[in-house]
Amino acid sequence: MNEIVKRMNFAKALNAKVDLTINSGVFGEFSEKDAKLFKAIKMFGSISMAARNVGEDYRLAWKRIDALEKAFKCMLVERALGGVGGGGAKLTVEAEILLQKYLLAEKRLKSIEDSKLLEASLKIYGSHCPALETLVEQAEERYKNFFVEYISVGSMEGLKLVLENYADLSGIHLYDEKTGNYNIFLFEDSFIGEKIAIIRGYKREQGIITRRGNPKNIRSIEDLLRKDVMFVNRNRGSGTRLLLDNMLKEIASKRGERFEEVVKNLRGYENEVRSHIEVGVAVKEGKADCGIAIKHVARTLDLEFIPLKEEVFDFIILKENVGKENIQKFIETLSSKEFKDKILEKDIGINFFNNTGKIITKP
Repeated sequence: MNEIVKRMNFAKALNAKVDLTINSGVFGEFSEKDAKLFKAIKMFGSISMAARNVGEDYRLAWKRIDALEKAFKCMLVERALGGVGGGGAKLTVEAEILLQKYLLAEKRLKSIEDSKLLEASLKIYGSHCPALETLVEQAEERYKNFFVEYISVGSMEGLKLVLENYADLSGIHLYDEKTGNYNIFLFEDSFIGEKIAIIRGYKREQGIITRRGNPKNIRSIEDLLRKDVMFVNRNRGSGTRLLLDNMLKEIASKRGERFEEVVKNLRGYENEVRSHIEVGVAVKEGKADCGIAIKHVARTLDLEFIPLKEEVFDFIILKENVGKENIQKFIETLSSKEFKDKILEKDIGINFFNNTGKIITKP
């Protein structure tokens, strides 16, 4: 069984109580106060900033996280102390599950029986994208009693969860260095090509982000290999990480070097975070000089953005599920003028295809 599938089994032991605490059998309770703290940690990538945001003493926040981890018997917040890549915090997958299950229960409390509070109408596990977050909000507003669970686990992990039927769909942006195409190369895979369908999504700009003024004068991927530059990387399995690795392989090929030799020159390559916004926070707080993220992050955190590539962000599903009502509601929202206008209005480096929302299957 895939590791991510094993971790998703964490959800099976969770129950929702009417007073809106999430518990796992006799172990632990996750309350509204905990949800607010975890949401802030996810947003800021820092326990101290999160504590200030929710009006809580920093030391008490640390103690509460420790108590929750002991109660649920797993790590919920990964903490780093000091160092260039340190001082930050990020939620583990188990913590993401807790937070999303709580938020889902909160949304459904008024209209659904307690026994169904943790059942999502649509489960989206995959790559992180702010446009997808907007799409989820609009879908829930558009359809009565339609509730979405969206967890960021990366493109590759999301693909695995769709194939295992743990997720209804996954947002992906997987680049194939051989063809130069995004996502559709998956149809050539002998194992999954016949099983999947792709919902055409949208284009979005990926680029290097730096602090305002670009103090290190970073202009290209080659500049990341300079000794005076500290980088913050994305997690393994994410589409952004795969894009970076492919670009580094191209540099290695031009230099006649091995990929591993090139990577050794990239300071911070092992400093991994799990979302675009975490990359931005690391750069904003001076823990790194630069990272790769989407334009939305630069706009949100007032950072410089050096465009690298326009990628394709699609949605993958099992072909057998194409006609399901929850998938059709997702497609209708994705294809809607309301959604497209909202995203284009934000000017966050996202553009749509003429066939956005179209179902693509193996030729």
